[in-house]
Amino acid sequence: MRLIPRIFVQSFAILAVSGALALGVNIVRPDGPAPVLAATSVVQPGKSAEIGIKDAAMLFLSHRAVFLDARSPFEYAMGHVQGAISLPVVEFASRYQDIKPQLAGKTVITYCDGDLCPLSHRLAKHLREAGVRDVYVLVNGWSLWRQEKLPVAKGNAASGKSSASAKGGICRDCEN
Repeated sequence: MRLIPRIFVQSFAILAVSGALALGVNIVRPDGPAPVLAATSVVQPGKSAEIGIKDAAMLFLSHRAVFLDARSPFEYAMGHVQGAISLPVVEFASRYQDIKPQLAGKTVITYCDGDLCPLSHRLAKHLREAGVRDVYVLVNGWSLWRQEKLPVAKGNAASGKSSASAKGGICRDCEN
């Protein structure tokens, strides 16, 4: 009969040591602790207005985000995140009501191009002021998206002529 309590004590000791080792490894990792709930909570609303490329890609691939391209219609036509909606900041007031239904229940990610591009931040600010809560900025979005070889498309959304440059979810020829 003494065997059963001894097994429980040893099992608990093994679990405690394993947990302590895992915590220690996470603390000394060069990239910081691994997120515990990454599968269920990719982005935590309210923490930051910016989103990293990995989180943005995960939201894209799971169809939980709408991407808004804050660049000019010409730049959008030359290439954009596959499925993104062109919404230049100067057209926000006239076009927001038309795209508002597409944003419902989704994380909204704005992007432009370049580290210092202010367009995506301005667009995100307009969206927040219009009552959209789950809005993030992908800094250096377009360049970073192509660099990671994520799905892109070319063409003007207004004309309906958009050609995807991605097959199977991964961009094969993003630099064209």
